Amino acid sequence: MHHRTGMAALVAALALTGCSSSQGSSDKSSDNKQSALSDEWIPKLETATTTEDPICNEVGDQACAEHLTGIALLMTDLREAIDEAGGLDAYPRTVREIAKIDEAVEACTEHECLADENAGNAGSPCPDDVYTIRSGGDVLPFALQVDELKGN
Repeated sequence: MHHRTGMAALVAALALTGCSSSQGSSDKSSDNKQSALSDEWIPKLETATTTEDPICNEVGDQACAEHLTGIALLMTDLREAIDEAGGLDAYPRTVREIAKIDEAVEACTEHECLADENAGNAGSPCPDDVYTIRSGGDVLPFALQVDELKGN
């Protein structure tokens, strides 16, 4: 669980540095839409990123590939929900985190990391790609919350 604590500290630090906004929202329907987005997506993100057993200790194994694929697919759905709820203007931190995950997913594909028994070998870029996807998934609930707090 110390991994989540580190991510929470990172998100808090990001919120304190250069993220002030003078834009307040007096539109109650906008506030409700944003609140509902967080309410809906944080549980989905936590479900997608939390596992009972250690996963991706072996970067190229099938269980890791399935776990990462689930996170990547969820990013597509979350991106669509954000677009409907105000897009980049409403969720800048969340959109940036999704972009980092998307880049890592593309790199994983390019490096042929998924279901490759050699993906975890020394010198392979795959462990870094996997870490970016997994840690990004852990950061997203915090990014959503910060975006919603800054937007209200």
